[in-house]
Amino acid sequence: MRIVKIIIIIHLVILLAGCWDRRELSGESVVTGMAVDKGEKSKYKLTIETTEAREMLPNTASGFAPSYVYSLEGDTIAELSTKLNKGIATHPIYSHMYVLAISEEIAEEGLIGFLDFVDRNREMRDDFNIVIVKKGSSAGDILEVINMFKKSASLKLAIQLETMEKDYGGVPDLKLNDFVRVYNEKGQSPVLPSINLVGNAKKGGNVENLKDETPEAQVNVDGIGVIKHGKLVGYASIKEVRYLLFVQNKIKTTTLSTNCEGDKKFTYEITHSKTAVTAKEINDVPTFHIKIKSGGYLDGIECIENFQDVRTYSKLEKKINSMMEKNIKEFIEKAITEYEADIFGLGEIFRDQDYKHFKKYQTANNWYDGFAKSKIDISFEAEIKRGGLRTNRFNHSR
Repeated sequence: MRIVKIIIIIHLVILLAGCWDRRELSGESVVTGMAVDKGEKSKYKLTIETTEAREMLPNTASGFAPSYVYSLEGDTIAELSTKLNKGIATHPIYSHMYVLAISEEIAEEGLIGFLDFVDRNREMRDDFNIVIVKKGSSAGDILEVINMFKKSASLKLAIQLETMEKDYGGVPDLKLNDFVRVYNEKGQSPVLPSINLVGNAKKGGNVENLKDETPEAQVNVDGIGVIKHGKLVGYASIKEVRYLLFVQNKIKTTTLSTNCEGDKKFTYEITHSKTAVTAKEINDVPTFHIKIKSGGYLDGIECIENFQDVRTYSKLEKKINSMMEKNIKEFIEKAITEYEADIFGLGEIFRDQDYKHFKKYQTANNWYDGFAKSKIDISFEAEIKRGGLRTNRFNHSR
């Protein structure tokens, strides 16, 4: 009985010992964003953004800078991440990082060298955004531009990417874990969102930029960068990204516009979309049938139409279908000829549905050969379910 009491006391002492590895919050800096550029004297230039919590909240803000941006050069990102106290006084915490920005120069040379560190590092989660910063500004400049919507540049960009994907389909929803998964697949090449900076980054980092109706600098989402063998090989526009997401069955909502008569246009608001892809090799040619069904409503029209007649809706649907089938086909051709990469993931679908024939491309480690000679049939079916709040135009005579 005495031994039992001693064991219980020992366990209680251990439980009451406190947190041996605790750190005071005042000695920590939460890193919300990281940027990687080519260094002037070393291989890399690492830039981080940390936020000042008191300046982020309206009731405690005193008008000072809401975040702090610091840069350091070195030969490895792992070394630089532990060397930041050369210029900052607190311990950096990476578990709440929103964005990793990579310069175009670094992306063209190759991403894998330093992405291995962020994927391997136990302090970093794998759910942050990775973006490519187009030439004209450095990746570090992106972290300096503050704005009235979100005082943290990294937080604003993360929310910007999220809403752009949900509302328009202009960028894919990609995090580090998604990139690593796709990079290791045999039948697909990864993509990353691309952004550019308009204006002067130094002026954009001024607190006055928060108060200006026309900011001195603005960070814009620009589309995607295509990655092949770990290197940037080209870009696609925001409009083209939607064709990619339609094929991948990842469109949530978006709007499509095309001509209804002459140069007059109408807009189709998509509220839901469903894509089915079938894949099979026929006569040594990978053959794909991509069927896209969408539903939505008319969101504006410049032409005079009789919406009491059901044939009007059918006529407009055919125009949407024709336009989308043509544009998606052209973008797939662009991926074959310009990027030489299957960014759609058709190879992965082929592997799942016809692995017997996919094996030869997997063994040769070159699905692009199969992608380049593929026969791809595209069917787009739009359904305009209603004409908005009004049946006919408010003015029938013009």
